[in-house]
Amino acid sequence: MRVFYAFSFTMLSFLAASAQEIPKHQAERIWKAIPDKPRITPNKPRQVLIFNTPAHLMDKDPHKGYCIPYGAYAFWALGKKTGAYEPTVSDDLSVFLPEQIVKFDAIVLNNTSGQWIVPTNEKLEEWRKIGKNWGREEAEQLLRNSLLDFIASGKGLVAIHFAIAGNRHWKEFSELIGANFAGHPWNEEVAVLVEEPDNPLLAAFEGKHRFRVADEIYQFGASYDRNRLRILLSLDTSRTNMGVPWISDERFKDNDFALAWVKSYGKGRIFYTAFGHRTEIYWNPLILQFFLDAIQFAAGDLNAPTEPRPTKPIHRAPGPTPADVREEKMRKHKVPVTTPEHERLIEEAAPDVLPIKIAKPYRILVWGHTWAHDPNAFAEKALEILGRKTKAFRVTISDDPRLLLPDRIQQFDAIVMNNIHEREPFLPEDFAKLDEEQQHAARQFDKAVKASILEYVRKGKGIVGIHAATAAFQDWAEYGEMMGGYYADHILQDVVIKVEDKAHPVNACFEGKSWRIRDEIYIFREPYSRQNLHVLLSLDLSQMPDPKKRPDKDYPVSWVKKYGEGRVFYTTLGHCVETYWNPLFLRHLLAGILYACGAYE
Repeated sequence: MRVFYAFSFTMLSFLAASAQEIPKHQAERIWKAIPDKPRITPNKPRQVLIFNTPAHLMDKDPHKGYCIPYGAYAFWALGKKTGAYEPTVSDDLSVFLPEQIVKFDAIVLNNTSGQWIVPTNEKLEEWRKIGKNWGREEAEQLLRNSLLDFIASGKGLVAIHFAIAGNRHWKEFSELIGANFAGHPWNEEVAVLVEEPDNPLLAAFEGKHRFRVADEIYQFGASYDRNRLRILLSLDTSRTNMGVPWISDERFKDNDFALAWVKSYGKGRIFYTAFGHRTEIYWNPLILQFFLDAIQFAAGDLNAPTEPRPTKPIHRAPGPTPADVREEKMRKHKVPVTTPEHERLIEEAAPDVLPIKIAKPYRILVWGHTWAHDPNAFAEKALEILGRKTKAFRVTISDDPRLLLPDRIQQFDAIVMNNIHEREPFLPEDFAKLDEEQQHAARQFDKAVKASILEYVRKGKGIVGIHAATAAFQDWAEYGEMMGGYYADHILQDVVIKVEDKAHPVNACFEGKSWRIRDEIYIFREPYSRQNLHVLLSLDLSQMPDPKKRPDKDYPVSWVKKYGEGRVFYTTLGHCVETYWNPLFLRHLLAGILYACGAYE
C-alpha cells in the first residue's frame, strides 16, 4: 500500500500522493492561516484519511497541479498544526479495504474524481499476491460496501468540491454525498448566505449572515433536494452576478444554489462543500477553520444537527414575473387585457398564408413587461396568432431577462422587443432601495444581458422593435444605434402612410399604395438618420397635414437596417389596440419578423 506522509513543516516540501509539491512560500501561507488549535478538543486521538485521485486517473483529473496538492497539504497541515487529528494522505485504493478503513475516524475526499472505486488490473494483481483472488466486479463491490459500512457504523465523510462528481457510474455514491454535479457557472467572487449563523459548523463566520469569497461555484442536478439535506451555506443570489451563462433551468426554478450541507447516513455523518477549487481558498483563514470544523464533525468530535430544516431562505434573483404579480401590476397600471372578442378580431385579420416559403418555422422570443404599456397584451396575442395561423414561427412570450443571456438567446431566430417602455427594464423595480452589493449585482446582470443582445444581433440574428421599443433604454447608446433611433415626441391622429420602397418584400402587402390608419406615430431623435437605415414607410404629407414636429419634414414609420451581420426591423405603429386587428399592419409586421429571421436573404 502506497501511503505518503509529510514529516515536518520545516521541510516545506509536502509530497501528495501524486508526488506533486507546492511552492515553499505557498505552504508557508497555508500554515500561517491555520488556527493554532482546534475549537473542539478531540474526545480521543483521531485518524483521518485524506484521499486523492489515484495515480492512474490523475492525468485526466481537471484539478491536478493546483487544488489537489494544495488541498492535500492544507488538510494534512490542519491536523498536524492543531493536533485535532493525525492525517494520512494517500491515493492507494487499498485504504478502502475493510481491514484498512477501520483505522480511520473520517475520510476527506480531496477533489477526488473519476471512477476511483474501480480497481485497476495492477491493483487486482497486487491483491492476488497476498491471497485476495477477486475479479474486478467482486472487488469493486467489496470496496463500495466497505465505504458504506464504514460511514453507516458511525464514522464520517468530508467531500470537497469536485469529489461530488466522482464515481458517476455508481448512483449510490451521489446519493451518499447528497446530490450530483451539474456544472460551474461561476468562477469569480460571489456572495454567500450563512443560513444558520448559530450552527456550530458555521462558527468560523462569527455569526455573520453572509460573506464574500472567490471560487468556482457549482450547481447541482435534479437529484439535489433540500428536503433531504441540512443546508449550511448557499449562494446569495441577490448579491451575486446572475448574468453568467450556463445556469441550468433546474436551478433557475428556485434560485437555490447550495454551497455546503450535512446529512446522516446510518449512524455516520456526511459533510459536503463546493468550495475548494481556487488555490487561494487553502490559505483563507475562515475557510480553513470551516474545513477543520467539518473534519472534526465527521470524526465525531463536533456535534451539529443533520436533520433538514423545515424552512428555507428566499433566494431572490432575476426571473419571470409570477402570473399573479403580473395581473396585479396590470390592474394597478390600468393596462387593458384581451377578450375573446379581441382575439376573434385578430384571428380574422391575420393572414392565412406566408408571403414567402420557409423550410421550417422560426423561433421568436416576444420580450416585454405586459403591464408597461397599453398595447402589450394585444401585441402578444397578435404575434401568437400570427405564428400559429401562418406556421411562420413558434412564439415564446416572456419577461424573463435570463432568456436574453448568451446560452439561452441563441435558441431564437429573432427577438421582438414588445413595446418596451422602461429606461432600464432589466433592473429590479426596487433598485434604488437595494443595498450597495445588491445594486452592484443587478448592474452586472443588466450589463451581461445588454452585451448578449448586441452580440446576438451582430453575429447574424434578428431583432424587431414594436412602437415603444425606441422609447426604452434611452441611456444605452448602443441600443439606439442598433435600433436606428430614439423616441423624442409623438402625434396621435389619423395619418396617411406612404410606401417609400415599393420593391422591398416587407412592403409587398401594400402593393405600392398609400394607406390610412389611426395610431400614435413617433418623432425620432439621434442617432436616427436616413444614412444609417433603410426607411420602408413614412407619413404621406401630400395627403395629410404636416404635424410640424420636424423642420425637415422627415417622419419615418417603419425601417430595416443591418447591424453587424444581423437584421433589424422597426415599426412605430402598434400603440392603439385596434392596430392589432388591422390586416395591413399584421401582414407588414409578419413580413418584418420574417426579414429579421433571415427569410429574405
